[in-house]
Amino acid sequence: MQKDEFIQLAKKYAQNKCSWGEQQAVEEFFKKLQDNGQVIPYTFTDEKRNFLLKKINAKIGKPKKRILPLYSTALKIAAIVLILIGIPFLGNSLLKNENISVVAVKGEKKTIHLPDGSLVFLNSNSSISYLKDFKNSRELQLTGEAYFEVVKNPEKPFLVKTDKITTRVLGTSFNIEAYKNSRTKVSVNSGKVEVDIKEISKKIVLTKNQQLSFIAGSQAVLSKGNSEDFNAWTRNTIVLNNISLGDAAKILENWYDIKINFSNKKLKEMTISGKFKDEKLSNVLKSIAIVKELEIDFLTKNQILIREKQKK
Repeated sequence: MQKDEFIQLAKKYAQNKCSWGEQQAVEEFFKKLQDNGQVIPYTFTDEKRNFLLKKINAKIGKPKKRILPLYSTALKIAAIVLILIGIPFLGNSLLKNENISVVAVKGEKKTIHLPDGSLVFLNSNSSISYLKDFKNSRELQLTGEAYFEVVKNPEKPFLVKTDKITTRVLGTSFNIEAYKNSRTKVSVNSGKVEVDIKEISKKIVLTKNQQLSFIAGSQAVLSKGNSEDFNAWTRNTIVLNNISLGDAAKILENWYDIKINFSNKKLKEMTISGKFKDEKLSNVLKSIAIVKELEIDFLTKNQILIREKQKK
């Protein structure tokens, strides 16, 4: 990363506009600056601090609202912007810990071997991101669904962050489903995990065959089930366990890269159960249609309409 690129990144950080990966890169840079003896001069008088704040505000184009706390991270990072302008850039030696992202699009699944030896099975329409120096941080960000087999390391917990929860483990296997605008679920196949739910400031410990379900604006629900069903998707098996037809449609959309519409909202509330291994989409939809007495119309190759069966 070049000097100008990092200056722009530091500005984004000061404005709280960084992605998770960018934030990690900036904070790691700041840490290494201090480790290498490049101390940021934030122990100055109020007069000097106010002068620096004016400079910072001018650089990031942000109106001054108040004096930031003396040890504000944003102040430190913005100070780096000013310092970088006047000192040799250390990016080549300090910013080797770049962010790595892996994406599985709809209709695709991926297996990721992490640097610490842990395995991640990434479901369709999902992504993870983590630092290249993963052995030291053992922390990653997840959007969508993934199954983890974590190598045990008591000294370095394994953290999985989503927009709603943080899951902490030492060594275990578990599944996290965290698609946007959907219920978040954490299921344990072996070992023990701790789930920190940000919205309700609550930590819940899960063990084998337990599943935690949470949706914004409601309480978390803890239930028991078959751990083999929780991660059946890793074996190309779709498990529909008494879920709404609307939720089943979302699973099929990700699995087969299609779009399912309903002729009316009432149909989405119907419940369905079933298990399909390595089945073609047409066979899955045919089974659902027979069980629920529905009609399936293929409008196009990827556009499907589910409607009520016409009475004769």
